[in-house]
Amino acid sequence: MTKFISQYFDLLLNLTDDWQVTDISTHFKLKEIRLTITHIGKQCECPESFDLCSIYDHAPQREWRHLDTMEYKTYILCKLPRITNKNGKVRTISPPWAAKHVSYTHKFEHQIIDLLIATKNQTKTAEFMRCGFRTVNSIIHNSTKRGLERRDLNRLNSTHKRDSLVKQ
Repeated sequence: MTKFISQYFDLLLNLTDDWQVTDISTHFKLKEIRLTITHIGKQCECPESFDLCSIYDHAPQREWRHLDTMEYKTYILCKLPRITNKNGKVRTISPPWAAKHVSYTHKFEHQIIDLLIATKNQTKTAEFMRCGFRTVNSIIHNSTKRGLERRDLNRLNSTHKRDSLVKQ
C-alpha cells in the first residue's frame, strides 16, 4: 500500500495523529474495501475519568460499516487500545469514528438518518444503503434514545403544566 493512499484515507476519515490507516484490502468479487486502522499513540484518554493513561494492550479486532467508497461497501477494522486507569482497571477506549457497542460509524448512521427522513421507509433505506433492516432499526432506536436523553424534562413538565392551565 502506498503512503499516499493511506494518508488520503486518513484525511477522509478525519483521523487524529494517534490513528493511522495501516492496511487497505479490496475484495473485487464482493465489492468491499476493508481499512485497517491502528492506534499509534503511547497513551489514550480513559473513557471514565478522561485522564491520559498508558496502553495496556489491544482488544480483539472489531469491524464497523462505513459509507461506501464508490460502489464498494467499506468497513473499518481495528484492535482498539485498552488502558489501565488510575484505579488499576482495564478499559477499552471508544473509537473516534463510532459510538460504543455499535457496528457502524457515525457517518454511516448520519447517512441512514438522512435517508430515513427522505424516504420515511426502513426497508427502502436498508436496500439503498445495502445493509440489514435490523441495522436501520437499531439506528432509529439509538438516535431516539439519545434525543430523549438530551431533553430537559423539567422544562417539558413546566411547559405542559402551563399549557394545561391556559386551556382551563
